[in-house]
Amino acid sequence: MTIANVTVERRDALPVVHVRGEVELPNSDAVRADILATVPPDGPGMILDLTQTTHLDSSGVRLLFEVAERLRVRRQLLVLVATEEALVRRVIALTKLDDVVFLVATVNEALNILQNV
Repeated sequence: MTIANVTVERRDALPVVHVRGEVELPNSDAVRADILATVPPDGPGMILDLTQTTHLDSSGVRLLFEVAERLRVRRQLLVLVATEEALVRRVIALTKLDDVVFLVATVNEALNILQNV
């Protein structure tokens, strides 16, 4: 069984969701529920920190597109955080997810984007 841990913190009143571990088909529904429960009802959007995400399969990518769409409908932004060398970042680029969300290397960069919207 694959394991992913989702935690949430508030930084400057903005939700920062940290996903640690592997996001794959066996756990994607649980990860989806955890992330969607943190989608803010208002404000500029949310940050999804994938710096500790070690694997992201197609169900994980679909989950990220779903979160992005849910926020877009609310006129909010999703900012993904993944380091330049992370495999997850390559998956995001290959699937063109970075065409519909912001993709940055640090949480501070993500905060800067949402604070200046």
